Amino acid sequence: MKCPYCSSEIADEAVVCPHCTRDLYLIKPLQAQVEALEQRVRELEQRAPTAAAPAVPEAPEESGPPPAPPSAAEAVMLWGLPLVLLLLAHVLITVIYDANTLWLRIVSLLIPLPFGLALMGRQRRHFGFWSLAAFAMAACAVLGMSWITGLVDQTPVLPQDRREWKEFVEYAASVGFSFMTGMVLGRMRWQRRQAALDIEKARGLALKIARMVATGQESAEKIQGTVKKLNELGGSLAAAGTTVAAAYTGLQGFFGG
Repeated sequence: MKCPYCSSEIADEAVVCPHCTRDLYLIKPLQAQVEALEQRVRELEQRAPTAAAPAVPEAPEESGPPPAPPSAAEAVMLWGLPLVLLLLAHVLITVIYDANTLWLRIVSLLIPLPFGLALMGRQRRHFGFWSLAAFAMAACAVLGMSWITGLVDQTPVLPQDRREWKEFVEYAASVGFSFMTGMVLGRMRWQRRQAALDIEKARGLALKIARMVATGQESAEKIQGTVKKLNELGGSLAAAGTTVAAAYTGLQGFFGG
């Protein structure tokens, strides 16, 4: 046989090439399978030399479902409802009960999160589109709060100086990041559910690869467990990042921001 690395003639039973010193332990089983397939193809061609090769259907580019477009009901329930709840919380806390605005900031961090979770946790969505929609909703909510305050206190609706604009942007960003935190958590839950549906299909391939790398079913389970932990860690870090961003932008004004 020939070494697949340096093309030197070596013994069939060799596990290391004496010329280039490359390890052949993993290559030889694959090479044997390729040679067996080539022999099978030659036999089939000899049996039917004039038969035309059948067309091979192309595999789909994406195995999962395409992102679902938003419907009118979803736009009302997952975009309009948190906007209304944020405005209602503003009226209750600052107008009716005249409480510390810190409570409004905290409530504003809690309200959008479950809506983002519900949005992404049920089916695949356009993450970029809904991220922009989240920050648009946050800007509308803060602008509505400013309008309500202007009606009650006879103050301008829009910020009047740089400091007020900074607070306006930070408050809107905190609401938007809270919604995105729920979106990240929902995407993680959807991905785990999809992975559970696909795991049986991938199990046979994982076992085959694990036997070639090492031996036995235990190696395949270790590989699957490692991949799953890495995926969960990546999603957890993303959720933690958006949570920290939401909390920081929403509360830094009360702690020396």
